[in-house]
Amino acid sequence: MTIIPRIKAFVAEFHIMKRACALVRELSPGYLEFNLIKSLLDATVPFIAIYVAALIIDELVGDKNLNVLLVYVTLSVGGTAFFTIITLFLTKKIDVLNAMFIIRIKKYLNDKKYSMDYAMHENPKYTELHAKIVEVMFLTNGGMSSVTKLLSDICHHLISLTIATGILIVSSLDTSTVDGSFSWVSILFFILTLAVIVISVFFSARNSKIVGEKEYNLTQNSSTNKYLDYYHYHYMEDDQAGKDIHLFNQRKLIIGEVLSKGRLPWMKVLNGRYSLHQKYFGMNVLISTFVGGYAYIYVGLRALAGHITLGSVIKSYASITILIFNINELFIALSQVKSNNRYLRSFFEFIDATSEQQSDKQLRIKNCETWEVVFHNVSFRYPNSDDYVIKNVSMKITSNRRVAIVGMNGSGKTTVIKLLCGLYQPDEGCITLNGKDIRDYDNEEYLKLFNVVFQDFQLLSLPIGENIAASRDYDDDKVWKSLEVAGIDDYVRGLPHKLKQPIYKYVHAYGINLSGGEEQKMAIARAHYKNAPFVILDEPTAALDPVAEFDIYNRFNEMIDNKAAVFISHRLSSCKFCDTIYVFDHGVLIQKGCHEKLCKDTAGKYYELWNAQAQYYS
Repeated sequence: MTIIPRIKAFVAEFHIMKRACALVRELSPGYLEFNLIKSLLDATVPFIAIYVAALIIDELVGDKNLNVLLVYVTLSVGGTAFFTIITLFLTKKIDVLNAMFIIRIKKYLNDKKYSMDYAMHENPKYTELHAKIVEVMFLTNGGMSSVTKLLSDICHHLISLTIATGILIVSSLDTSTVDGSFSWVSILFFILTLAVIVISVFFSARNSKIVGEKEYNLTQNSSTNKYLDYYHYHYMEDDQAGKDIHLFNQRKLIIGEVLSKGRLPWMKVLNGRYSLHQKYFGMNVLISTFVGGYAYIYVGLRALAGHITLGSVIKSYASITILIFNINELFIALSQVKSNNRYLRSFFEFIDATSEQQSDKQLRIKNCETWEVVFHNVSFRYPNSDDYVIKNVSMKITSNRRVAIVGMNGSGKTTVIKLLCGLYQPDEGCITLNGKDIRDYDNEEYLKLFNVVFQDFQLLSLPIGENIAASRDYDDDKVWKSLEVAGIDDYVRGLPHKLKQPIYKYVHAYGINLSGGEEQKMAIARAHYKNAPFVILDEPTAALDPVAEFDIYNRFNEMIDNKAAVFISHRLSSCKFCDTIYVFDHGVLIQKGCHEKLCKDTAGKYYELWNAQAQYYS
């Protein structure tokens, strides 16, 4: 590599580290600064101790002045006590700021994850990138977690090198002997010392680079975190999982999975890193040992020749030892920075992932009495797929109209709703709201137009009232009305804490677990509370029997008033009171019309579906 690419590479490494440091300072103010101050003290204090010790020894073998010795001893003891107190204070402060940083970096990462475009949120590229970032940060303490430590280490080593080099230069270039005579031996030994240091630098740089590359490759090939995360934090935390583990004797299976795909691969990574350090940094230790032996000879010969005092022997030897140690450690730290910057690039790639929904031309949504969403020849396929899930769909949803979207599982019904809500963007065609492309509207405002209950909804481990209102502040009467519409108000009134009763036991010990049907009724009540102009029920009653489902749809239909309502299901209980029914089959809109019209088409798909279920609704 020529000099210019090397400079460019260095600048790139510097900029990414600079950006990471700026984020650390933003999330935990003072964290980086206190670490750097501690590094300065950690690097400086040993030299102060060495210098004072040298003064004491020279005084003991020299004039033996008791007053001077008392001053030196006082400086030594007092300085040690002072710096110990300062170091303890800095350590406690850094521990607090580190805890704050860990909490805030997790929040920062999660906030970014959930503010991303929905399509990107489901894209395997970004889900895997997020998983790798989390693994590196919280399982190996790499990525953003190690930025402050690495920078502090580098500062520590540079300061130590600077001071040690200064002491050696002053000591070696003082070519006069103790008795004042001139000696060329000092210059010769100084040149030899430089040569030894250069050799040490060469091997340290080479070995650190090799270890950095191999260590990064080891970690990159590990996918252990997703297995450990799934079993420890998802499956094992699920109450239903506890039943399944006992009923199906899954204990050995789970332990085997965790060991074979989680812990054992991770131990392989750790052992690999340990072997690398032994192999390559062992050579550094040998070189350091050789240099240490040379330092003894160098300093000893100078002392025997009368070139330096006994105190200077201590200063010179300690300085050479510290110099060599910090050269090795500096190159290790620099190699770690280079490896860690790869993780930082992945981190910032995830952070910088832009949402296609964000645009400078976003329109504000004005309140209207009548709303109309129209699909214009819409086709869509999921990322990294060649197959269309939806093909050439044209349909209309307007205020004061009930629409049913029906079809067998996998026919594209839920995808249509995700397109309607702007969670995905069409690959072909467009979707308009009151005549304007929905991509031109502010996405957050557009989403406020929809009350949606998806079949894969999620309730929070919060009180029922907060769950229904999606807010800490809510109207009790309005919540009770929504619960009544969903047919679960009597159940909630019978609970000990009623609207303040927490759901689930993840957070509250007195939380309650709900059945699948009760959860779905809660989700329907939550959708009713929002009171948006579009109401969408995407198979939210799948856990209910057909009669209960029909009852809920009837009550919900009565409460919709002049809103636009969309009912999605492969069960057809909602279709009888809908104005328009859209029938999908394998992503294609094959029929549309009212219930009576479609039932007359005895060769059609709707007639087939209805007759298969008619016994439940007669």
